[in-house]
Amino acid sequence: MSEVLERRLDFLKLEALGFSLCEIVKQLSEKYQTSPRNIYYDAENRGTWQPVLTQLFDLDKARLVVTNRYEYLYRLASLHFQTASEAQKPVYLARMVEITDRLVALLGLESLKENQDKKRLDAEAEQALVQTEALINVARFAVSST
Repeated sequence: MSEVLERRLDFLKLEALGFSLCEIVKQLSEKYQTSPRNIYYDAENRGTWQPVLTQLFDLDKARLVVTNRYEYLYRLASLHFQTASEAQKPVYLARMVEITDRLVALLGLESLKENQDKKRLDAEAEQALVQTEALINVARFAVSST
């Protein structure tokens, strides 16, 4: 694998771990003995190289890896929450909520719920329309019979 490819993969890994751009530049420029300018260039032009790199990987497998990592972090935060003092508990609780939000977004559960809500509303609207049409027909029949 070429050094540029490895460097860019490391860039994505460090970013996924939550490192800031400055920290990523420092680490990668030292590791690959290249100028920080090259790392900044990678960051600026990631729109061209990242899609190519991500096509090389099985996205379902990557999603499972990320899901497992979030679940591990949640369990860790939960354990710390259980043993923390009352003053520290809000910090761990906030972390658990943040991880849950990220998992929901990652798994697409928000869009799934939106789709289910839309289908439910569509069905209710269809039922209301049928009832309205039935009432109109009854009213027409009542008017025509008088």
